[in-house]
Parts: sequence; structure tokens; C-alpha cells
Amino acid sequence: MHEEPVAQNEVSLREYLDLLRRRKAIIISTFVAALFIGVAAILISRPVYRSTGRLLIAPTNPMMFGRDANNDPLGYLSNQRQMHNIQTQLEVLLTPKLIADAFIAVNLPPTDPRAKVSVDRINEDVDIIDVVSEAHNPAIAAGIANNLMNLYIAQDEDWRNGDIKTSIDYAKKEVKASMDRWNKDQIALTNYRSKEQITDFAGQIQSQTSMVAGLRTRRDQNQQDLDNLDKMLEVTQGQLAQLNPTIKRVSDATNLNIAKMREELMTVNADYQGALALYKPDHPKAIAVKTRLDTLDAALKKAPDTFKVTEVITNPEVREVEASIRKMQATQAGLFSQFATISAQHDQADKKLNNLSQRQSMLTRLMLATDHSQDHLKKIQDRLDELKLRDVAKTHPITVLNPARAEDEPVRPRKVIMIGMAAAAGLFLGVCFALLQEFLDDRINAPEDARRLLNVPALGYIPRIEKEDQRMLTSEKASGSLLESYRVLRSNVRFAAVGEPLNSIMVTSSAPGEGKSTTACNLAIAMALDGKRVILVDADLRRPTIHEKFGVRNTPGLTNVLVGALPLDKALQNTEVENLQILASGPIPPNPAELLNSSAMEQVQEMLKERCDIVIYDTPPCLSVADAQIMAATVDGLIYVVQVGSTRKSAIKHGNELLRQAHARILGVVYNKMQMDGKKDNYYYGYYSYYHKKELPSAKSNGNGKNGHSNEWDSLTAEGNKEKALAAGDAAEKE
Repeated sequence: MHEEPVAQNEVSLREYLDLLRRRKAIIISTFVAALFIGVAAILISRPVYRSTGRLLIAPTNPMMFGRDANNDPLGYLSNQRQMHNIQTQLEVLLTPKLIADAFIAVNLPPTDPRAKVSVDRINEDVDIIDVVSEAHNPAIAAGIANNLMNLYIAQDEDWRNGDIKTSIDYAKKEVKASMDRWNKDQIALTNYRSKEQITDFAGQIQSQTSMVAGLRTRRDQNQQDLDNLDKMLEVTQGQLAQLNPTIKRVSDATNLNIAKMREELMTVNADYQGALALYKPDHPKAIAVKTRLDTLDAALKKAPDTFKVTEVITNPEVREVEASIRKMQATQAGLFSQFATISAQHDQADKKLNNLSQRQSMLTRLMLATDHSQDHLKKIQDRLDELKLRDVAKTHPITVLNPARAEDEPVRPRKVIMIGMAAAAGLFLGVCFALLQEFLDDRINAPEDARRLLNVPALGYIPRIEKEDQRMLTSEKASGSLLESYRVLRSNVRFAAVGEPLNSIMVTSSAPGEGKSTTACNLAIAMALDGKRVILVDADLRRPTIHEKFGVRNTPGLTNVLVGALPLDKALQNTEVENLQILASGPIPPNPAELLNSSAMEQVQEMLKERCDIVIYDTPPCLSVADAQIMAATVDGLIYVVQVGSTRKSAIKHGNELLRQAHARILGVVYNKMQMDGKKDNYYYGYYSYYHKKELPSAKSNGNGKNGHSNEWDSLTAEGNKEKALAAGDAAEKE
């Protein structure tokens, strides 16, 4: 069954956990550093103690005896000092002078950074203020808070007492001033009545008002007559303006110009006759004279014999209208004189009336001023009595609810919280640094990285073998975990090809040194042990290594067959492993890509398929040369070898693009040189840990205290038949 490709953007929680395990060094170091800094900060920091005191701010009644300040201008004299809102009280508590005095009271300089004060309202529903002080000594912290509250209360008392004394002094001065003003107003009223000899102002004013009204009526009537006369005069003047001062008289007269025109016509006619005598009628000079003659003749015919003569004389209607205007102007002058007389009389009467009114107004003002002075004196005297009563029964709205106490436990540093925060910060920064390091690292550090880039399944995980002589399955020192890795790879390759023919496979990688040749060799051995007829072809015509791994000759090989120098059957070499043949590279050609892309290569590939069940090609890395792309287009499947911890992500991306352009069928990825230390994710390769403990499933103790192989395996290896031993091990695994 074929493994579904992994979505390129799918990242699971398990992958993140694996990432954190890989980057645990930087996480642990960052965590330890942050924890060390937090502990050091706790050790070097001095303890801070906090003390809290509470003040109750009770607003007072702004007025005494129900006085209304809006209707009573002097009501402010009996007002108590109104408490400001709580926010204002908070600002007053934090004034620099109060805080400085509170610090000095506990023998601290006002700018000492070791102590600080803050005030705040408990909540919006109550008028209670918390006064909080912090210092490195609990007694000093309590002293600062208590001193600040006491100083604030003392300051408010001074303000309130000062207000009462000031108001009483001011009220006494106002009483004396009001008394002097009332006496002065009374004297002024008495003197005015005596001076003006006031008897009956009302009767005199009424009589004078009637006289002024009659004169005003006569003046208005005279003004109306003047207005009417002005309108008549204006109409008459308009008529005069419309009349013509002169008229015209017309008579007939004889037109004297006709005789002159006839004379000139006779002269021009004589000139025309003379011209005809000298020139022809169509001559220009004759035509010019003829034209002038015709013009004079036409003008003579149009001129009248008589014309009209106009004579200008004086218009008699103008004289009549001018006489009427002069009469109206004389009447107007009389009306003007009458209007001036009436106006003078009216002004004199009106002046007298105004004098009477002013005298009455002055009397009224003096009487009102006297009444106002008396009323003001009474109010000031009442305020003075109220202030004296308030001075006797004064209250204070600020109360200390809870004085500050010296606390034994410091509020800072909070060791547990600081250590916890340092640990959390260190862990968070460590994870961030790990993610950043992973993001900046271009290497394939986990199988998921390659799977997301190539979007193909994982075919196998090959363990890291430090010693080179133990990397081949044919080696006597090869471990059982290595054999099991290639068995799994062999099975996954078979499952990847279910339903589709798979007669040829090529093995490639992104760059040299990633183990592709070893993977191709061991996969060929594993398939041969499974009973398949396998031919391993060294298609790396630049740096062939297959012949070295099997200990055979490099020639004859593939290049000999491609150039026709040798038949294919003679180039194939048998190996110690049953069912496995090798086609070495042969002599290294100067043009490997051209040979691999030739028709001869296609024929060789077809012949190889006829001679075995599956052909495995070892090709150069896909990024180094174009050989891998050429071969990828001709084989049934491709295996991509990735060395975890070494291969670059950018290289895999580029290699995948090149192979996809060649329409390669990538079966999957083989992850080479994996760390089998039992600390990795068991989901991928934990099943290999079994072979770290014993080489084969049938391995048992040989009785000498050592882990040995089965009797069958020992006998086969003793005889030197390694291929039979591998086959036997494979059969044991199947069981």
C-alpha cells in the first residue's frame, strides 16, 4: 500500500517537540542564564516595606442657616470652605512641600530615592483615600504615611481657620462702612428736599406734559402742511421740466443748389464731348468723364426744388407755470417761519418738563440709596453674628480612619514570583531562540523537513555507521539494525509501486557524500536476498564507486557497452550475493551526459530489464550535473537520499524542481545516517532500537556470557558463505 504524501504546510505538535529536543542545548542555556539573572537580582536587591493609612474625606454643608449664595451677594461671608472633589484632594496630598515635610519628619532627604509615596481612592463609591508609602525600613514607611496624613489635616485646618478670621475681620469693616454709607445717604436726602423745596412734583409734571403735547400737535400739523406743499411744488416743477421753453415755426424756401448743379453738369458734358473727340467711348478717360456726368445727372434729378425753414419762438405756457411756482415758494416761506416759532415754544416747554423729571428721579434715587444702605447694613450685621457663631462651633471634615503601621514582611522582592517569572522568561526566550535558530538553519534536521519540501513519503531510515567497513550488508561486521533498515526500505519500495510497474530504480541525492551509492548497493543486496534478480548499474560516469564497494573490476562496464566495444552479457559481473549482478561504470568518458542521453543507453536499459526483475541505477547528485535528470526521465522510479543534519533545504528544493522538470517519479525519501541512540521519536525509527540489543531475532546467549548468532548463522559465516548467511537471516526475519 502506498503512503499518502504529506501536505507541504502540515506541521504537527510532535514535530515541534522534536525540534525542541534537537535545540535543547540553547533552550537549557537560555533558561539557566535567565534563572541566574533572576536569582542574582533577588540577592542584590534590598527589601522594600509598604505601609498604608486611610483618610475619610467628608464634604461639609457649604452654607450655614440656609443662605443662598446666588440670591444673597454677601452670603460668601458665612460660607464654610467647600471641600474639593476627591481627585483634587489626591493632587493636594501629592504636593512636593507636603511630601518633603513628611520625609524630613523621618530624617530622610526630600529627594531620597529609597522611599516613595502614592495616594489613591479606594473606589468611585466611597470618599476614602489610601496613603501608601514604601521604604527599605518598615518604621520609616509607616512614619512617612502618618506624617503626610497629619500634615495634610493640619494644612486644611489652617486654611479653614484662616478663612473664618479673615471673614470676621472683613465683616466688621463692612459693618462700619455700611453704617457710614447709610448716614451719608440720609443726610443727602434731607439736604435735597430742603434745597429744591419740593411740594407737588406730580401736578407740575402733569400740567407741563399737557402743554408739551399741544405744542407737539401744532408742530406736527405745520410739518404736514409743509410736506403737502413740497409735494405740490415738486409736481409743478416736474410739469415745468416737461415743457419746452421755446416752440418751432416751419415755412417753404427755394433750393439755390439746383442752379449750381446744372452749371456743373453742362461743364462736365462739354468735357465728355471733348473726350469723345479724342478717344473712343470705351477708353478709360472717356469712361471716367462719363461716370462723373451720370453721377451729376442722377444727383440733379433727386434734388428737390424747395425745402422747409424752421423758426424758434418763446413758449407762452412756461411763463404761466413759473408764476405758479413763485407763489408756492412764498407760501412755503411763511410755513417755515411758523414752524420755527412753534418748535421753539415746544423745546422750551419740553426742557422744563425734563427738569421736573430729573428732579423727581434724583429724589427717587436718594430714597432708594438710603433704603439699600439700611438693608445692606442689616445683612452685614447678620453675617457677622453667624461668623462669630461658626468660630465657636467649627468642625473638620477630614478624619484618619486607619493610621499606617510598620509591616514585618517586605512587599519586594517577591522571591517566588521573581524566580517563577525569570524561569518563564528564560523558557520562553529559549524556545524563541530555538525557533529562530531552526528558522535560520538551512540544514535538514528532521525527516519532516524533507517530507514537506519534496511532498513524498519516507521510504526508510538508515542508521549512522561510524566505521566505513561496517556500512555494507556484505560486511562481516554489519549490524542487524542495518539489515533491518534495508529490509524496511525494500518493503516500502515494493509498496510504493503497487499497481504500477517498477522494473528500474535510480538512486540520487542533492550533493556528494550523502550516502546514495551505499544506499543503492545495500538496497540491491536486500532485494536480491528477497529472491529478486537484481542488476546494480553504476551510472555515475564521473566518480564511480560501486566496483570498490563490491571489490570487483571497474572495466569492462557501462561505457564499454554504450560505445559497442563489448556485449552486455560480458560486461555484467557476478557478486558474492546470489541473484545480484553488477554493471560497473567502465572507463570514465569525456561526455557522460551525452552517453546517458543516447539511443544506445535506451537499448541497454531495455536489455537490462529483460535479464532481471529490477535494475537499480546509482547516478550522480542531481545538483552537480545533468546526468540524474537524464536518467530520471527513463526509469520507473526514483529514490532520493537525504543525509539528516547535513543536506541543505535549498539544495532539496532545487533538486526537486530539476527532477520534477524531468517528469521524474519520485517514490520517496531515504533518510541516511540517522542517530539510533534511543532518544529520538519512536514513531519513525524507534523500532530499530531492538537491534541495538541483539543483532538478529534468533540471537541467543552462547553460554559463554556473550550475545552470539544462531547455530545456522555461525556455520554459514565460518564457511565464508556470507551471502547464504544473509539469506538465512532474512528467512529468520520472515518467520
